[in-house]
Amino acid sequence: MTQMAARDEVPHPSHLKSVVTVVSGSVVFVVVVVVLSRLAKVLFASIMASGPRANVTVQLTGAMLSEILVLTLLVLFLRRRGLSLLQLGLWAPSPGRGWIAAVVVASLFIAFNLALPLRGQKHLAELSLFHIYNSLLAGVVAGFMEEIFFRGFIMSELAWAGFGKRVQVLISAILYGLVHSAWGLISGMFTLQLVGGAVVGTAIFGLACSIVYLLSRRSLMPVIASHAVIDMVIEPWLFMVAVTMIQAH
Repeated sequence: MTQMAARDEVPHPSHLKSVVTVVSGSVVFVVVVVVLSRLAKVLFASIMASGPRANVTVQLTGAMLSEILVLTLLVLFLRRRGLSLLQLGLWAPSPGRGWIAAVVVASLFIAFNLALPLRGQKHLAELSLFHIYNSLLAGVVAGFMEEIFFRGFIMSELAWAGFGKRVQVLISAILYGLVHSAWGLISGMFTLQLVGGAVVGTAIFGLACSIVYLLSRRSLMPVIASHAVIDMVIEPWLFMVAVTMIQAH
């Protein structure tokens, strides 16, 4: 089956059904991540107690394993409808403007995080097992899975129902932000400042990724690459900052 043919064989759900589908999927995403992340914290509590780096590694590993499970559930859901990840834009070619937009987004978000939440961090370029493992884990898994789900699946589901591009972008960005409130549930520190900042920040990032996805003619490849690079550079250290803040309280 060719890429174009695969993407032409799509369902046509009603507006209501598509909204229910993407919201329900987002709820499942949160539940899976919260449950498995808390399970990881219980099972590896002694390891987490050995220091911030062990704490970050356990939490990040639990979150990424959760996302792999969510991706598996998504693949099974699509298969029941006679679809695959190809219909969402996986491996589809992108015009040059999509790659240019992806580079711009990655550069801006890395620069922002280095200038503000990670300002003064001395270990950003260190070569250690902690850095390499967590950077690759976050970049590969989150970059791949989150873009497939929040851009590929959510925006495609809304498009198949006849929603316009603006609605697709807004709903994708809002759900992406809200799902990251799960961080507060996982950490046990559900404060308006921390969770609100995470939701707003990730919603803005989700908005930018949604635009890149559209500029790429719904190819997931540029936005996956952009997301992966961002997470490889900043994710372990953002977790470290968050863990340090929680332990300080």
